[in-house]
This record gives sequence, structure tokens and C-alpha cells, in this order.
Amino acid sequence: MSSAPRAAVTVLYDDDCGFCKVCVAVLLRWDRHRRVHPAPIQGPEGDALLSSLAPSARLRSAHLVTADGALLSGGAAAPALFRQLPAGRPLAVLTAALMPITKAFYRLLTRLRSVIGPALPEGWRRDADALIAARRRGTIPPTDAR
Repeated sequence: MSSAPRAAVTVLYDDDCGFCKVCVAVLLRWDRHRRVHPAPIQGPEGDALLSSLAPSARLRSAHLVTADGALLSGGAAAPALFRQLPAGRPLAVLTAALMPITKAFYRLLTRLRSVIGPALPEGWRRDADALIAARRRGTIPPTDAR
């Protein structure tokens, strides 16, 4: 039996978006208690967890599925996500209290992701891919074992 903690939330992201994957990798590095499980939208897990959404709506934003099955999308997912991260409660409270601003900021990032992603250093994108793959396998790569 594994002693690893069970993920509390699943973050679904666009696997074709370098910016999205770098953002997920930042969250995974922050998530030292391993409460966040990454899953690409484009795949069997994404299909199953997002079955209530039309396929055309799935890639419009990232999504978060809580342990009780609640589906939150875009900026609306921020408070629930931050609550899972070490020292993330203040950000959870702030993003919830300022939800109109949180959603607007998320929409802005969504519009800019196709510009930001390609501008990110290739090494960041490569490291993000490796970290996400390791977390999905249940391992911690050497660069994450700090």
C-alpha cells in the first residue's frame, strides 16, 4: 500500500499549451504535500472528468475537479486550488473575495497564453513536461526533491 497522500483535487490543463503546462508545473512545485493531481484535458481522464462539458468548451479554460466531484473552471477554480497548497489560504480568501477581478485576470491570461507560451524558454517547457509526467507516474524527479 502506498504511503503517498491522495490528491485532493485534479487540475485539468491544455496539454498542447506550453504556458498552461509551465503554470501547472509551478503549482506542482508549490504542492509539496501532493494534493494536486495534473491531468490533460485531451485524454481519457479529461474526457471522463469533463463529460458534463461540451467538447468545444473543454479547452476554453483550465478546470479543477474536487474530491467530491465538483467541477470548477477558469478563475472560479482559484480559491479551491489555493486552499490545497501550503500557505495558500490567504490567496484562496483573496481570490474568492475579489472573484470578479480573479475571473477577469484569468480571462486575460487565457487570451494571452498563445503569445506567452511560445515566448517561454524551451527549458522551462521541457522541465514542466518532465515534472508533470513524474507526478502523473507518482514519482518525484531529482530537481523536485529539494
